[in-house]
Amino acid sequence: MTEPSMQAVAMQQALAPEDRARADFYALLSRLYAAAPDAALLRAIAAADDLPVTSPDDTAHEFAGSWRNLVLASKATDSEAAAREYQDLFVGVGKSEVSLHASAYLSRAGGSILADLRGQLARLGLARQPDISVYEDHLAAVCETMRVLVGGAPGVAPASPEQQREFFLTFVSPWVWKCCAAIQQSPIANYYRRVAEFTQHLMMVERDAFAIE
Repeated sequence: MTEPSMQAVAMQQALAPEDRARADFYALLSRLYAAAPDAALLRAIAAADDLPVTSPDDTAHEFAGSWRNLVLASKATDSEAAAREYQDLFVGVGKSEVSLHASAYLSRAGGSILADLRGQLARLGLARQPDISVYEDHLAAVCETMRVLVGGAPGVAPASPEQQREFFLTFVSPWVWKCCAAIQQSPIANYYRRVAEFTQHLMMVERDAFAIE
């Protein structure tokens, strides 16, 4: 995993198993959107178990299915192919095929999503680490922020459910669906089509959970 892109100062506390799983999924997505997976990460995902389905609703089954698809894709993909795909999709020459920045999908009257996001991070006591080059509205950074809010970090307490919900509804759900759709619709997407599919289904689970809190 890459080094966290957000940092804070607080006290850490024990996590429920479901929150640990949420934090781990956000950490994985942050890593996958920050850079192409190397061989070790692909092997780790390929060796992962299927997710247990404890609910009869369609969302739970689709989430487990999207994870299984990502596991299978990780078995079938090598790191060189993943690196080329990441470069072509998200970096490119001059302009990327697909943007991973919220500002590409959202606009704010009289301001910017990046400025609003930075303000919210400051209120949460979070900040981008000085050695991280991506902006705070990059999907990797947004997923890393959710990881910290859900799971905390060394010396960092998890945020309250209300704070997690506010950040998700304000800075994640308004644009992540559009970003994932753009990835899936790109003719050059292959492995990242499965990453985007899993992202969508994780966000559906999160959205539904926040809706009933």
